[in-house]
Amino acid sequence: MDEVTKLVIVGAGGLGREVLATIRACNAVRKEWNVLGFLDSNQRLTGSLIGGVVVLGGDNWCQENKDESVRFVCAIGSPRARSTVVEKLSTMNCKFASVLHPDVRIPESVQIGTGCVIMAGTQFTTDARIGSHVVVYLNCSITHDVSIGDFCLIPSGCNLSGASVLETGVELGTGVSVLPCRRVGAWTTIGAGSVVTEDIPADSTAVGTPCRVIKQKR
Repeated sequence: MDEVTKLVIVGAGGLGREVLATIRACNAVRKEWNVLGFLDSNQRLTGSLIGGVVVLGGDNWCQENKDESVRFVCAIGSPRARSTVVEKLSTMNCKFASVLHPDVRIPESVQIGTGCVIMAGTQFTTDARIGSHVVVYLNCSITHDVSIGDFCLIPSGCNLSGASVLETGVELGTGVSVLPCRRVGAWTTIGAGSVVTEDIPADSTAVGTPCRVIKQKR
């Protein structure tokens, strides 16, 4: 019998419910996950049911319920917030797991880090590298030699062309296209529908076709 992993979803908002739906799609093919519940900093949610799954409490649940067999997946949209929460949970010795929709084919040459979420319809070609705690929504295209840093957010319909690079914490808008060999700097936000035709510096906000910086942290 295949082993079933106990899993806690961190974040009980919209992304958390989408992660739960992805987990249920996995379990419909093969029983892979036993979802214990959600964690959320909103104390008013504790004890409530979301999608039929209980909200266990906040981060303190990890300290009060030490179980080395439990894995966590962080379902918080904001890359910076996700990074902060993962760092805090890591100091509590929490272990993370990736949740990959069963219809996503991962070629052997594609590397995926820990704590990632990859939803239905996303396609990989070859030799891509995905960092840890990356969220990839529906129907994205990730082609050869793409590199995606830790904590990136890639919403539905994004297209990353060959050898493009997203550094740590990049947040793309829906339907962004990044042309071949272009680099988006760390913690930069790209507006929905933009086409990245040139490198974009770190700590920026950029929008448009072609994509241009409209704000940069000094």
